[in-house]
Amino acid sequence: MAEAPDAERHGPSLRAYFYVYGALAVFTAVSFLANIGVRHHVINNFTSFTIILAVAVCKALLVAVFFMHLLLDWKRVYILIIPALVLGPMLVIVLLPDIVMAWHYATATMVP
Repeated sequence: MAEAPDAERHGPSLRAYFYVYGALAVFTAVSFLANIGVRHHVINNFTSFTIILAVAVCKALLVAVFFMHLLLDWKRVYILIIPALVLGPMLVIVLLPDIVMAWHYATATMVP
């Protein structure tokens, strides 16, 4: 006999998705509260920036791990991450002379 479709299912359960949804909602509320705190001079800009940045990193990790299924496919992700980590800095190094000299090329073509 054929097995039930849920028997082959791997990955987070529906309950885990609801927990992630709740965590994302709480993190979004924390970001808004940090912004409101700055507007009412309860906290300073740097503290608010730090809180919002930390919340953004946590939200990005939750989305990547659960909704993009990186928790299950982490071994396969290395195949994609390692070339990107090598080629990214190489691209910056290769384009650096053009980036540095862009002002020179722009001012040389200007007509007084």
